[in-house]
Amino acid sequence: MINVDITLNDSGQVTDVIMDGHAEHGEYGYDIVCAGASAVIFGSVNAIIGLTSEKPDIDYSEDGGHFHVRSVDTNNEQAQLILQAMLVSLQTIEEEYNENIRLNYK
Repeated sequence: MINVDITLNDSGQVTDVIMDGHAEHGEYGYDIVCAGASAVIFGSVNAIIGLTSEKPDIDYSEDGGHFHVRSVDTNNEQAQLILQAMLVSLQTIEEEYNENIRLNYK
């Protein structure tokens, strides 16, 4: 199971996202849930870096199974919009594959 821990501030802005685990929906290298979730989070972080002035702090495991993004300015509306779009995409995956991915809001 992939667990995505999302920390929001009192205004609903994303301050921290940690994605841990493996979906185990399919064979390693062919798991569509893992590929989808990874594409969403990596694409979103790349969009933040490429389209805004933000340079988030990122930790990830080379062999997969862990990704942590933090230090995105909550006052940067563009970066926050990208993060909110990321959450909508992850929620869509969770709705279809709730046995394999879970979003946890803090």
